[in-house]
Amino acid sequence: MEETAPAFEPETYVAATAALLGVTLDDAWTTSIAANLRVLAAAAALLTDFPLPDQLEAAPRFAA
Repeated sequence: MEETAPAFEPETYVAATAALLGVTLDDAWTTSIAANLRVLAAAAALLTDFPLPDQLEAAPRFAA
């Protein structure tokens, strides 16, 4: 059975991370930070959700 990750909740993440770092955030900033995290999560999903075949191997060398 395949497990699914829990839904990403940026506000919860901001609060937990601020507490871990010992940073006090003004409530006005939490909304902006959460909005940016939503954009970053959507960009990350474009990469993580892209299907790749199991037979695919990483290139041994990259050259510019």
